[in-house]
Amino acid sequence: MSSPGTRTIVIAMDGSDHADYAFKWYVKNAYKDGDKVIIVFCAEYNQLANQPLTLMSVDKSLITNLIDGEEDRVKKLAAKFEELVLKFKIEGKIVRVNGEPGHAIVKIATDEKASMIVTGTRGLGNIRRKLLGSVSEYVLHHSPVPVMVCRQKE
Repeated sequence: MSSPGTRTIVIAMDGSDHADYAFKWYVKNAYKDGDKVIIVFCAEYNQLANQPLTLMSVDKSLITNLIDGEEDRVKKLAAKFEELVLKFKIEGKIVRVNGEPGHAIVKIATDEKASMIVTGTRGLGNIRRKLLGSVSEYVLHHSPVPVMVCRQKE
C-alpha cells in the first residue's frame, strides 16, 4: 500500500517513439516527488504470429529462431526502460506481461492500486482503429483510474 502523498503511476511502454514521448511527457509535466512508476510492457510476438502455419510446421527451427529473436528484442526494450527510470531518477519497476496489451495494462493498474495510467497513441485513423483495435482506446474505456493519453505531434 502506498504511503500518503505517494502515487503509483502505470506507464504503458512498447518501445515505440509514441510510448517514449508519453514517458517523457509524464516526467516533464506530471511527475511528483515520491511517485512510484510501473512500466508495463506487453511482449507481442509479431514475427511469429505473421508466419504461415504450413511453413512453421515444416521448419521447427524457424519457430525457435523467431522466439529467440523476439526474446532478444524484449530484453533490449527492458534494458532501455530500465535506463529511462535510472536516467530520470524515478523509483519504479518494469512488469512484463503477455496477452492483450489493453487488458493487461488495466489489470496491472487495478492490482497495483494505481493513481493514473499514462500511455501514448499512434493516432490510427477511424478505419484502422476499428480493424486493428487501439490499446489506448481500450485503456481509456476500461480503466478504473484516470488515463492520460499523450499524442505526439507529427
